[in-house]
Amino acid sequence: MKKGLLMILIGFLLVSLNGCFLIRERLLAPPDEMTIPEGSSQAVCTKGEVTYTFVYQLDGVYLYYIDDNLQGEAGLDHVQEQAFLHDESVLNYLYEEYGESSCVITDYEDSE
Repeated sequence: MKKGLLMILIGFLLVSLNGCFLIRERLLAPPDEMTIPEGSSQAVCTKGEVTYTFVYQLDGVYLYYIDDNLQGEAGLDHVQEQAFLHDESVLNYLYEEYGESSCVITDYEDSE
């Protein structure tokens, strides 16, 4: 009798702990929608005939456009990596890559 009750208790605990794993994964999942923090900047840089637009804050890049075409995760990851390699600063990366006179930096205003 005690063994049966112990087995039921262990089974119940295992099922309960497995359920906690699913809740934990749901809580730790990244958000569905990215929000750009207040105080972010927008840099519009030109190199030759191509215009590059970056929405960033400190060392984080949130949006990246080439000739008004939003770039995907791969392009964004590349810029983020370059910013990290330039003393963790997007501004340092932009000045190194495009030159100080080739970038116009303004406060970012969400157009939505």
